[in-house]
Amino acid sequence: MMNRLPAAARLRAAEFLLENGTNLQRQRYSFHFEGAGADLVLAALGEYQNDDGGFGSGLEQDLRTKNSSVICTTVALQIMEETRLESENQPLRQAINFLEQQYQFNNWPNIGSNCNDAPHAPWWKFDNEWASGDRFLANPGAEVLGYLLQHNTKLGTETIRSLLERALGHLAQNDLEMHELLCYSRLYHCEALEENYSEAMLPLLLDQAFRLVQVESSNWEEYVLTPIGLVDRPDSIFASFFEDSLDANFAYQINLQSDEGCWTPGWSWGGDFPATWAVVETEIKAELTLRFLLQLKRFDYLEDL
Repeated sequence: MMNRLPAAARLRAAEFLLENGTNLQRQRYSFHFEGAGADLVLAALGEYQNDDGGFGSGLEQDLRTKNSSVICTTVALQIMEETRLESENQPLRQAINFLEQQYQFNNWPNIGSNCNDAPHAPWWKFDNEWASGDRFLANPGAEVLGYLLQHNTKLGTETIRSLLERALGHLAQNDLEMHELLCYSRLYHCEALEENYSEAMLPLLLDQAFRLVQVESSNWEEYVLTPIGLVDRPDSIFASFFEDSLDANFAYQINLQSDEGCWTPGWSWGGDFPATWAVVETEIKAELTLRFLLQLKRFDYLEDL
């Protein structure tokens, strides 16, 4: 087992988060590391929820529109899962209702046309031809399916089974890109997924992971899917599959901690919206730092304070 993140480095990361993170990021840190209540996380998360039940306002840092989007709503549901919210919780139910209403063209487009006007990364631009095509949109569709299964969707059994079959067909017949694999991983780990679907998905997911995950440290400077990028917790189905490279990847990532105490993004918006990017970059640094600290905690790679 590798050396843990030293206590001094952990403190520097916490200081960066608490000084530079959003209120939501600070409350999530307090919940996971200081024993604060989940109600504070949910109150902070509520600042991003709109009247239609969806989430916006930069919850996905690269998309700054106030308008609700499927991608921001999936981020919200990931955070709700961190706090183990029950399906009957009102904000969660409203988020599920929003996802049900966004189902169109047999898919869930990540964003809507009303997201284009506000500052955003170049990759978050609505394209009607892409959104209305016949191809199953695994990102975010596979992840959304997991939330609908887990939280008792009203779409109906026949619709959900049809979507699961489409998802399986897409998984079997296409080379995924890394974000699609992450969405499928979230679907696979959904507790409500029936065993026949998880059994059918497993060998396909392992094949895709073997192709996509970069296990050589010489490749980790690029924007690629790394072992710890996929294996987010010890009980992941991929944990044993990438066991030989996880420790090295953790060690590599620990060494990337900046002098500020944070971890930095391997991407930028380029020349688009430079003034907004300065704000966004700080939020992304805080988010990456929080996520990595959580992952180190789950794998017991943090020194005690």
